[in-house]
Amino acid sequence: MVTRIPGPVADEHFEGQVLFLDPLIVAAGVQNPWTRRRKVTLAELMNEPWTLSPADGFIGGLVVGAFHASGLELPQATVFTTSIHLRNRLLASGRFLTLMPRFALQGFAKDGSLKALPIALPTTRRPVGVVTLKNRTIGPVAQLFIDCAREVTRPLATAR
Repeated sequence: MVTRIPGPVADEHFEGQVLFLDPLIVAAGVQNPWTRRRKVTLAELMNEPWTLSPADGFIGGLVVGAFHASGLELPQATVFTTSIHLRNRLLASGRFLTLMPRFALQGFAKDGSLKALPIALPTTRRPVGVVTLKNRTIGPVAQLFIDCAREVTRPLATAR
């Protein structure tokens, strides 16, 4: 499975290979006025409309941690959703902001309707990798898939 790895794979049945570290970014629709700013702080965005992941999930926990690391409480979200597609549609309207994985922005926003704001969230970098069953032979098709995943994500492994 290719997945965000929340912590060390310390299970006797699985082993993990990290492909790249993926931080959260603050994203908005290109129509949002904040996308035209060269410098923005998280504190400046506290009273804006937000769509966020629920705080009790993995991504939601990272979001809470990012705000706390910046000395802020979680902003009042207008919409809580686990659906990246719904969040992207709300962002594209130009009204909302969100925190999302950088990879999701690159993967889902190829049409240019979304943009990352210039805010670094270094405490949110987490590994994305391949998790396989330990002591099992990986078939040739699965191995080809893993090799392709490594090749495709190689540029992400060196990105900051």
